[in-house]
Amino acid sequence: MSAKEIPFGKILENKIILSAWGAYPDREIGEVREDEETSVKYFEERFTELDAKITALEKEIETSENKGSFLMKLIHLKELLGTHDGLGDYQSLLNRLTAQEAYLEETIEKNRARNTQIKQALIEELRVSVEKINWKEATQEIHDIKARWIKTGNPKEELQEELDTTFWGLIDQFFDKKKEFYEDKKRLGEKRKRDYQHVIAKADQLENLHGKERFDFIQTLKDEWREIGNIQKEDYSPLLRAFNNKLKPGPRPGQSQGFDINELNKTLQRFTNGEQPYGFKQLEELKTQLKSYRPNDPEGKNLRRNAFQTIQLLLERDFIDKLAHKRFKNFKELEKAKKRQIRIGILEELINRDKADLDKYQENSANFSSSFGGTMDLIEKKLSQQKGKIQVKETLLQLLKRED
Repeated sequence: MSAKEIPFGKILENKIILSAWGAYPDREIGEVREDEETSVKYFEERFTELDAKITALEKEIETSENKGSFLMKLIHLKELLGTHDGLGDYQSLLNRLTAQEAYLEETIEKNRARNTQIKQALIEELRVSVEKINWKEATQEIHDIKARWIKTGNPKEELQEELDTTFWGLIDQFFDKKKEFYEDKKRLGEKRKRDYQHVIAKADQLENLHGKERFDFIQTLKDEWREIGNIQKEDYSPLLRAFNNKLKPGPRPGQSQGFDINELNKTLQRFTNGEQPYGFKQLEELKTQLKSYRPNDPEGKNLRRNAFQTIQLLLERDFIDKLAHKRFKNFKELEKAKKRQIRIGILEELINRDKADLDKYQENSANFSSSFGGTMDLIEKKLSQQKGKIQVKETLLQLLKRED
């Protein structure tokens, strides 16, 4: 039985044969089922569907910025051609896919060359950042560089391992160095605490000294104390109290030249409640009296601490009122609610300013290692004072907000 020729194939013994093309020989792709025309049309439509897929892929490649991402899809379609059951010009499809493959490979090669240049530039940028002594600024820059590195595509394959090793090695070195700095800073703080404790222990010898010998030894102890340097306030305060007690033991409650801490706190309470007017000079005088009161018992110490805190709050409020009078000439005549609103506004403004200053001090603190002992001492002292100022203002702000 002779074969019947059809476009791109033939029908032989009721079998539909796709004609040889490229490297592929004649191949049976199906058989005639209902009638020849319907069966042939079915396989022609299958080819048309494949043609449409390739056309769609070509458009995606043309419009996409990330063209290289389509390479695997294209290779899959190219491999499919040799086994696809359809009737049509498969050679033309292969030619189109081969052309697109060459275009993508060229594009990928260009992108990899560009990515290589970008990553080499990022490494040089990173080298500068990791050498900065401002830890906060350097860390922010490194995180930004790291994000750009991750967003950048693959470089040339033969350079990828070398670039990755260099980049991540620099980052690891930086964070190791940063960790070592803060561990060194912590060790310095612990050493200073031990040095303070050693001076306090030496002060026990004062019990057996008198006159000039005692005076000279106290001066020696104070000089040693000042040379040690700053530590965290919460660690320093109890050490300082213990040291001062060794040098000059405070009187027992009731033995301080008629000074009555309970009466002082009652006066401060009247100031706080608005029952009695007060001024800056009066508060400073009370503060001076309080400094001379140095109890040894826990109750007396607690009363003294509370009195200091109240005086600081009253001084701060006095300062706020002076600012309010300067900004609002009629402040004295305003209603109570309006005055309260103005005080709160001024306080919030001052707190924001103080916190901004604190951030600067903390940033400066991060710029110096333990080898800059004197500079770090000054900065840490300033940090402690700034935190205290903010705490007083925030406490006063809460009190004002609770006022009726």
